[in-house]
Amino acid sequence: MFKGAPLKGRAFWYHIPMSHKRIIQISLAGLAVLIGILYIPSFVSVETLEANNLSYKITGELPQVSASSYLVFDIETGEHIVEHEGNIRRPIASVTKLISAVSLRNTANLEATTTITYDDVATEGRAGKLVVGEIYTLRELRLPLLLESSNDAATVMERVTNGAVVNEMNNLAQAHGLSARFLDASGLSAKNIASAEDLAVLANYIYEVHPDVFDITKVSQYIGEYTGWFNNNPGKHIDGYQGGKHGYTEAAGRTILNLYKHDFPSESRVLGYVLLNSANLKADLETLHSYVAGNVIRE
Repeated sequence: MFKGAPLKGRAFWYHIPMSHKRIIQISLAGLAVLIGILYIPSFVSVETLEANNLSYKITGELPQVSASSYLVFDIETGEHIVEHEGNIRRPIASVTKLISAVSLRNTANLEATTTITYDDVATEGRAGKLVVGEIYTLRELRLPLLLESSNDAATVMERVTNGAVVNEMNNLAQAHGLSARFLDASGLSAKNIASAEDLAVLANYIYEVHPDVFDITKVSQYIGEYTGWFNNNPGKHIDGYQGGKHGYTEAAGRTILNLYKHDFPSESRVLGYVLLNSANLKADLETLHSYVAGNVIRE
């Protein structure tokens, strides 16, 4: 699902903003009612038809959070459940690293080794604790990249691929018909921009095609040959955590793309949470998660 092929069927529906989906659903429902009048003796209301097109219902007013944009969605079907300004592009900071980790796999041999250089560690930030002269496989470098948000590791990836990793990130966005754009593999650039809806599509691609990326982000800590890395995701303590990535820059504010398993009466579902430009990421996540747990019904 959503593996770079031209958009059609459910993939096309996935990219339509929720407000537009409502209009389409009402229009289709109206057509169905007209057909019903002609061929079926009983009348079917527009409201009933619209409800039947959606798997989730929400009750009560939407919660107040500090994030400028947010989206809660079903990771497998793409259905938007709770959304605010989900189609507005904003800087995404280190959420970028989920996409760069996937793009590295598509552009390089993960078993290849590289030696950390002075230019690598000159990158802004010390997360990941990489030291000049240490030798890593590219597969290992995904651990500091995703667990501690190492900008140094992202720079290594750009270096060993001669920038191809960033080109692949943009290719992925373009292949899925998204408005997202990337200038670097770390998210330090304010020109790494995407909407919450863009990130939902990319999250689905990663979840379906490269699930090992999310698997890394579920690890609490990893001890390597030279040092250890700890998972610093501020939402990993919330029940049902299934991985994700957060970030911060002055331009982006606090950002996150996390996955959580929710147990509904009928079944368990994994839902994605995207928040952009949050002033209090931990509180916003807890608020949205509690709202979904208490106010969202799956039919």
